[in-house]
Amino acid sequence: MRTLLLGLAAVAVAAVVVAVTAQPREKEPPPAGDKRFEVQITDEMRRHSRIVDALYFAGVAYTLGVGLLFLTTGLSRRIRDASARITRKPFLVAMLYVAAFVVVTEVLTFPLAYYSGFVVPHQFDLTTQSFGAWMGENLKGLLVSIALSAPAGALAMYAMRRFKRWWLPLWLGSIPITLLMVVVQPVLLDPLFNKFEPVRDQVLRQKLLDLASKAGIEGGRVYQVDKSKQTKTLNAYVNGIGPTNRIVMWDTIIARMTHDELEAVMGHEMGHYVMKHMWKGLGVGLVTMLLTFFLGQQAFDRVSEERKRRWGITGAGDPAALPLLMLIGFTIGFVSTPALAAYSRSQEHAADIFSLELTHKNEAFATAFVKLAEDSKRDPRPSAFQKYWRYTHPPIAERIPFALSYKPWEKGEPNQLWGK
Repeated sequence: MRTLLLGLAAVAVAAVVVAVTAQPREKEPPPAGDKRFEVQITDEMRRHSRIVDALYFAGVAYTLGVGLLFLTTGLSRRIRDASARITRKPFLVAMLYVAAFVVVTEVLTFPLAYYSGFVVPHQFDLTTQSFGAWMGENLKGLLVSIALSAPAGALAMYAMRRFKRWWLPLWLGSIPITLLMVVVQPVLLDPLFNKFEPVRDQVLRQKLLDLASKAGIEGGRVYQVDKSKQTKTLNAYVNGIGPTNRIVMWDTIIARMTHDELEAVMGHEMGHYVMKHMWKGLGVGLVTMLLTFFLGQQAFDRVSEERKRRWGITGAGDPAALPLLMLIGFTIGFVSTPALAAYSRSQEHAADIFSLELTHKNEAFATAFVKLAEDSKRDPRPSAFQKYWRYTHPPIAERIPFALSYKPWEKGEPNQLWGK
């Protein structure tokens, strides 16, 4: 319980800091030079950023509150007992419990999800998606979540009943499951929500394939996806591993950026591919899960037996313990956010360097960042607290001047990353 209280205290402190640091700041003097490289920061952009930042911490507190609600009201115990009346087989009881837990959690968190995922994007003209389409995708996501989490959760509870030090088999079991999910996500899960196809613009496609070949990526797989049906924001990313590894561009970014800007952006994504950031990220993720499972069992075992009985938890592996385990894991994840964010920022900065060394399109990269900031309506200059706590990318206000100034080739200096 101490872990949960520390987590709630951390949320409270973070919320106060956000409230203080999120106040509008005086606009910094624009950098001398071409106005193309200056993000036009508006009051709307600042307001949207403050709302998104506040919603992050509100979501953390809300999630912790829902978990406590399951335990303190006896809801978790009642769901387990209802599942046990349907079948006596422990594995099936666990599957039924997890399915019900996912559904009830979705209902309880719907108000916040609706506000953050539908109201706010429409309020700031970041989407044209109808409520029906939005709800349809959420229901589809719910079904996928149940299909994946019910058997996985039941297996985890079986291991917890079988082994005294259950953190180790849970971690070992998570490794093949994680690898499988990363492999199948691009080809089985993502297409459930969007259409993926080779880049339609043949001139752009050839430029990107030539750039991939230059980067050392033969047989490059570059796709576009119809994200415009869900958002007006811009993005590109790398996902999958092995045969499913691919670089994906949203159709919104293709429509908004020039070919030079797209080459600079895709050079960044190719940097992730060449530097094997997907594999390194998986490694960091698995180490993080190891620590989470280990610390999770320590925290679970330290919850008093009297409190467990009050919540209807009979021991490790009892489905009714799932909300407690979720609270512990979520709190550990929240506290570890700054370290993981810092690691991600280092990878993103390395990918920026790789793109600049590969393409030499410094100005195009800078103007691409301007469009990314303005089209997402996010303040490119977040507070130091926001940056270090949860920003997975360097702030755009830092990336633009770096993109314009990083030119080692003009000084006869060697590249740091590409070609090494």
